Amino acid sequence: MNPQKIVLSLFLLFIILLSSCKNGEVNELREFDVDTQEVRIHVRMAGSTDKGCVLIAINGGPGLTSSYMWDLEQLAGDDCAVVTYDQRGLGKSTDPKHPDSQASYSLRKYAQDLDAVRQEVGVERVHLMGHSFGGLVIMQYLANYPEHIASLIFYGSGPPTWEGIERSQQNFSDRLISMIQDGILSQPEEWEQDGVDPLLPVYFSDPAYTFPADARGKPPDFNQRISDLTYPNLVEMDFRKVLAESQQPVLLMFGKDDPFGLQMAESLRDALAAVEVEYVLIDQCSHFWHECADDFYPRVEQFLAENSQ
Repeated sequence: MNPQKIVLSLFLLFIILLSSCKNGEVNELREFDVDTQEVRIHVRMAGSTDKGCVLIAINGGPGLTSSYMWDLEQLAGDDCAVVTYDQRGLGKSTDPKHPDSQASYSLRKYAQDLDAVRQEVGVERVHLMGHSFGGLVIMQYLANYPEHIASLIFYGSGPPTWEGIERSQQNFSDRLISMIQDGILSQPEEWEQDGVDPLLPVYFSDPAYTFPADARGKPPDFNQRISDLTYPNLVEMDFRKVLAESQQPVLLMFGKDDPFGLQMAESLRDALAAVEVEYVLIDQCSHFWHECADDFYPRVEQFLAENSQ
């Protein structure tokens, strides 16, 4: 082959790869385990930590795997790494030493696992994103490890008090009952206890929405036992004082059709009294950002860029 053609071909290949990297299509992806005294946490990391920007995303639940969070990897690249992990007892992570004890699933334990992941990644301060229950894990982490937080991103986060959780659960129950009565959902006796969450349609603005077939992630698996062991630890929870003292930049995002109600968003916004909160409500979107990705990703990307200097 003509040497000039070889050089041209290599140059074009370089341009294609460079373009792909900028679009988040090609990222270094690593999977590894983090050993603690109690559990082994399975971690997935895309992008580079060279510039010190790391976003650790904590998934919802309790009792869900992190697989639906993988699409956040499109935010990863040379400028920032994106980290997701399976919470204790779920997915590829191991059970704690006492798998049937409520004490093994306290918010403090979940926060300790998060810090173990941060230490293994090797960055002193990280950006945290909490979805739903993951927002509560962030609040506990804020209480115990505030010095390791660069910024906070909440999407569809749980509220800072147990009373708020009770109100939000009532809103969810009302929507659930309505969807069963309308024939959108099957009767409860037909639901599986484990596997893909049978209630997923309740969480979307459009109940017929499905995760795109070409998406990085997939619908999460659900473990009822771990959910049942975790929930009692949330009773009497109150993070309002912790949030009121927080100084980190905050991006607070909710879908306007969230089945838990916007009281969750408002109570969290009001609790963050010491900082200016970027508060975003997205039309035609609900508890998962996947159905409003075009609004969600540019805002998160800009927020990370502004707070990673």
